Amino acid sequence: MRVAVVHNLTNGGAHRRLAEQVAALEAEVVEFTTSRAVPVTARPYVVPLKLVAPTLPPVLRPLQRHRDLRTLQDVWRVLGALAERDGADVIFANPDSVLRGAVPLGKRAAPVIRYCDEPRRIDYEPALRSSLNPRTRALYAGLRKSERQIDRTAMAEADAIATNSQYSAARILDSYGRTAEVLPCGAPARMTADGSEPAHLLSVGSLIPSKGHDLAIEAAALSGLRLPVVVVAHRDNRPERDRLRALAGKHDVQLDVRTAITDEELIGLYRAAFATLYLATAEPLGLVSIEAQACGSPVIVSDEGGLPETVAAGRTGLVVSRDARAAARALHSLTEDGVRARMSRAAASLLNGHSWPASAAGLAAMAERLGRRTAVEAVA
Repeated sequence: MRVAVVHNLTNGGAHRRLAEQVAALEAEVVEFTTSRAVPVTARPYVVPLKLVAPTLPPVLRPLQRHRDLRTLQDVWRVLGALAERDGADVIFANPDSVLRGAVPLGKRAAPVIRYCDEPRRIDYEPALRSSLNPRTRALYAGLRKSERQIDRTAMAEADAIATNSQYSAARILDSYGRTAEVLPCGAPARMTADGSEPAHLLSVGSLIPSKGHDLAIEAAALSGLRLPVVVVAHRDNRPERDRLRALAGKHDVQLDVRTAITDEELIGLYRAAFATLYLATAEPLGLVSIEAQACGSPVIVSDEGGLPETVAAGRTGLVVSRDARAAARALHSLTEDGVRARMSRAAASLLNGHSWPASAAGLAAMAERLGRRTAVEAVA
């Protein structure tokens, strides 16, 4: 089977997920992407994509953003045409990092599987909409309406939809009225435990308040463990970094913020973590939790979103309310006789059923079913 992988993803959780699925997929894979994206194969077809609005002064951006949105749609139609011209049996379409959602490929004969890491949160979460800048809210209202319609059209046109967790599947059903098949994620094969001595507490995720790094710092202080906290993010965000450092200083917690580190460095930090805290708000799944467990780090996750699905509660990690005191109690429980060591061993071996080969096998099965259905419909 020939699978065309289409995306416009930059580095981040969705890109990491796609790269691992493609690497484990037992099929002939051809990648179609844009010049703004980060490829996931060695020889992708790359379509130029230039967006002008980000280079302009703020006062000149509104009109240009509408033009950029049309450019983005044109590029996705080109990607779809190229994938079909290449002879794809199935098109595996992934999110767009600019729209933060799905963009239509245009009418295609080949069946399309859409992967949705999560619905566009700005469209379906009132709390996020209320956080928009009041000075520009009206100015961009038309643009946001267009973006939502583009995303909904692309999701409606898909022949099948895949996602990462039961939580995300429920949100996709609520948002789009579509049923999604869950393809559990996993951890790279090189992420393994090595028996490192615990040296710190770890919190991984974007430097934004919703990731819960502040709660990890407060939990460290309340736990009495006197362990330093290491925060890891893809890129820096100085205001949030400064806020976290001020909070750490207030609680007398040693804090180390690291950005843009290598996978090898991240693996080392996972392995040496007394525990990895992932206290994010409504996370669709949480690759950090799965990767930490693979490296032998017990995890403490918030009871929101898809995070509880990543943990065999009480065996490979602990699920707590999104509260620093609850997380501190969980940390303290790991100090009881042999608890952390047992949980570390179980975390590395169980992974609560998550693996990239299983994810890729599920994707291949979806593709084969769609391919057979399309062949029957063509004969009929």
